[in-house]
Amino acid sequence: MKFARRSTLAVGIWLGSVIGGGVLAMASTGWTKEILFVARDLEDQQAVWLPREIVLQRSTDFTEPLIFRFDNPTARTHVFEAPGLLESAEENGIQITRPVRVTIAPEENEQIVLDRSRITNDARTGEGETVTYRFYCPLHRADDDTGGTIIIGP
Repeated sequence: MKFARRSTLAVGIWLGSVIGGGVLAMASTGWTKEILFVARDLEDQQAVWLPREIVLQRSTDFTEPLIFRFDNPTARTHVFEAPGLLESAEENGIQITRPVRVTIAPEENEQIVLDRSRITNDARTGEGETVTYRFYCPLHRADDDTGGTIIIGP
């Protein structure tokens, strides 16, 4: 019984720190939209990124910078890959875009800024339809695992 209470308390403290950290990050960077992904190990050496589905709205979620944060509390290195999405980064003083593929070491975290222009262009092509992007960990994915999805609605 004590273990269950301590486990619940630990989860509550962790969740509070994640939420508090997100609020502080928003205050320090101005208005941004942040999405937190957390790596979880499964049986048979597989892994997933949680949450498995993200739904964003073009009309409201693309008015400010879009930041993806990645937390890897596991003992293994994980990769977050999202074909079709681009990251906006600065290299040698030059702003570049590159495919989203982020490696996160054990017990570390990373963050990237998405290039919203690619998402906006894909959304315009759909003319009011939803656009879906997949994401997964290519290092620890099962053959039948479709990974997670990011759905962009009108």
